[in-house]
Amino acid sequence: MELIVKSVMAALFVAVLGLVIVIQRGSLKAAQERIEHAEQATRDRDDTIKALTDAAARNKAAAAKMQLARDSIAATLTERENHIESLQHENATIRSWADAPLPDAIVRLRERPAATGAGAYAQRLPSSDALPAAGGVAQD
Repeated sequence: MELIVKSVMAALFVAVLGLVIVIQRGSLKAAQERIEHAEQATRDRDDTIKALTDAAARNKAAAAKMQLARDSIAATLTERENHIESLQHENATIRSWADAPLPDAIVRLRERPAATGAGAYAQRLPSSDALPAAGGVAQD
């Protein structure tokens, strides 16, 4: 009888040991899958960071190029303004033309505020001379 008890105990031990191994193997496989997912997420994040860093570098280079162009334009404008001013000082004809008052139509154009959008532009249009809708039949 003692042998039977020992055999049953050994069988139970082997069964429990097998169950522990199966559970551990499942846990190990789940942990490996989590590691693979984490590594993929890290690679994706690194790719995104690299793409954003490259885009930032391109934007910085473009901004520097635009700043150089702006500085060049500003220098050209200053040079031309100085040239016009010197011409006004040197030439009486140009000076009298520059000192003459602007025509009334030009003065009215300069008095209007700038249109900042389609709505502001539409408000300034006269309502009595509305244009027909595009694609409509012309009436004679």
